[in-house]
Amino acid sequence: MKKFFLLFLLGSVFCKWVNAQTQPPDHDTSYYNTYRSMLTARAYLSRKYTVLTFDPPEPAATFKYRSVTSLNIGIGATYHAFTLNIGVGINKFNPNEEKGETKYLDLQGHFYARKWNIDLLGEFYKGYYLTPQGLAAPEGKPYYLRPDMGLSLVGFAMYRALNERKFSYQAGLLQNEWQKKSAGSILVGGEIYYGSIFGDSTLAPTLVDPSQSAMEINKFHYFSFGPGIGYGYTLVYREHYFILGSATINLAFRYSTEISTSLNTSAGHFGFRPNYILHAGAGYNGDKWNLSFSWIDTELLMKGKSTDYGYVVSVGNYRLIYARRFNLDRKTKQILAPIPEIIGQ
Repeated sequence: MKKFFLLFLLGSVFCKWVNAQTQPPDHDTSYYNTYRSMLTARAYLSRKYTVLTFDPPEPAATFKYRSVTSLNIGIGATYHAFTLNIGVGINKFNPNEEKGETKYLDLQGHFYARKWNIDLLGEFYKGYYLTPQGLAAPEGKPYYLRPDMGLSLVGFAMYRALNERKFSYQAGLLQNEWQKKSAGSILVGGEIYYGSIFGDSTLAPTLVDPSQSAMEINKFHYFSFGPGIGYGYTLVYREHYFILGSATINLAFRYSTEISTSLNTSAGHFGFRPNYILHAGAGYNGDKWNLSFSWIDTELLMKGKSTDYGYVVSVGNYRLIYARRFNLDRKTKQILAPIPEIIGQ
């Protein structure tokens, strides 16, 4: 009986070992390599932005409020699907004082796993300047400044890549994989957002649109959610040079409210309008290092009822990255072992 039990135990261990050795990879290795068990370190330059576009009915012309953000320099690392980046602003490269000052907390997060990619937004901005230059600006000043105007936005988008065995988001945007052959994938998922645009006075300057200014709309709240679909593709030249692009359209249900606190009035609007998310990347990728440029942009489209205005919130960032991959010794891997177990990668 003891011999039988011992043989059974050894057989179970051997079968598990054989299965582990023969288990096929979770992707097509002829299309891309993965370096998840290595440490991917990076240095980068980046800038984040938000733009508020106001599209009034004719004859008034479209105008935009832009934020003033710093150019950041940072370092970061990726292990399996966990990424940590730390950046600081380079003040001497900031825009000049003629555009005013923006106080902001920008918590953009972009996460790319084998099957899913997730974009998180936590945007809290105050202080904008009006464009085009000179529009409604005081005499002798290049821009009309709105230190009282702000934006709050929270939400996320989640999309599933259906061809994850051949197409890798991580190769183009996270640098811990290497796409060696061109491939693409349909993307399916959804998005949900809540936010507001606000100011101490009317959102549209009187010199730009007197009729809207007379309504004294100084707050605009919005909520949207819905399913989405898109497509991503990476074009590879000679295994190392790549251009990645993806676009999703979200068929969003929306509820928005225009508010005048001085007149104590509000008007709500139900409707369906699309959201768009763009991901782009280009550069050189290889077995040891990566040099690339990436750009991510989210476009949220809303509509006002009382003014018939179209509102567009644009949020994004662009980044120049140099990344290098390093092998880890056994002790370091033991220290980092909880990471792949927690995130399931």
